[in-house]
Amino acid sequence: MADAIFEQLRFTRVYTLKVLSSVSKEVVDVVPAGFNNNILWNAGHIVGAYEQLLYANTGDAGQLSKEFIDFFKGGTKPSDWQEEPPSYEEIITLLEQQVEQVISTYEGRLDEIIPKEIKLGSFEIKTVRDMISFNIFHEGLHAGLINGLKKSLGQ
Repeated sequence: MADAIFEQLRFTRVYTLKVLSSVSKEVVDVVPAGFNNNILWNAGHIVGAYEQLLYANTGDAGQLSKEFIDFFKGGTKPSDWQEEPPSYEEIITLLEQQVEQVISTYEGRLDEIIPKEIKLGSFEIKTVRDMISFNIFHEGLHAGLINGLKKSLGQ
């Protein structure tokens, strides 16, 4: 049986993809008043966070280019983009594939200590399991933001 953290990861990703599938493609790049980012950015940010936080902190090779990460890393926003970002379809495909990639990379390694401990307030990320757990929380936040964007766009 798969570890519970992987089941949580799958559950969260299914939810995120369900939310994204309910959005019309015409609005994914609209930044509503009161927001800094759009649905496309949030979806790309979810994919990129696993690369930036999990793969980068374990030293494992990720799947995303530096250019992809640069579009969606924390602190960025679509109004700063100088080039065309990855397409919505490309991001959805990456989201669909990423969970199994994470599982195949880290199955049997959940208790492995990451080289540099990370503190987020009182939460300490010391192991691969901790990092995946944080990423699940982070994805849930952005899935909620996508829902808020969706509603503000009348979807």
